[in-house]
Amino acid sequence: MDSIALFVKDFQKGTELSEKLSSIDLNVNFAESIYDLTNKCKIGIIDLDDEKFNNIDFISDLKNKAKLILIGYKNKIDKKSHDSMKTSGCEILIPTASIVINIQSLVKTLLSN
Repeated sequence: MDSIALFVKDFQKGTELSEKLSSIDLNVNFAESIYDLTNKCKIGIIDLDDEKFNNIDFISDLKNKAKLILIGYKNKIDKKSHDSMKTSGCEILIPTASIVINIQSLVKTLLSN
């Protein structure tokens, strides 16, 4: 069974994402660093509104060392943050308002490729 790493400190958002992902038979791991990941983690979901996770070095490490497909979400995505997150390794950036609604179809599509 594939695993998803959630880099999310917001309890409510983490719970909503975890429930949606668990319902499509994925293991969900809450993580704070690269050392919290299991070998089966394929995707990382990052709360880019959190200061700890909205860090180019952190995102680059996840991408390069853990080889995760990274999905970042943020309340407001402007051009500057979009470009820097894409450059550092976030393949997908999505508004916070859309993440829970679209996470199942997004993850299914990413895992099928």
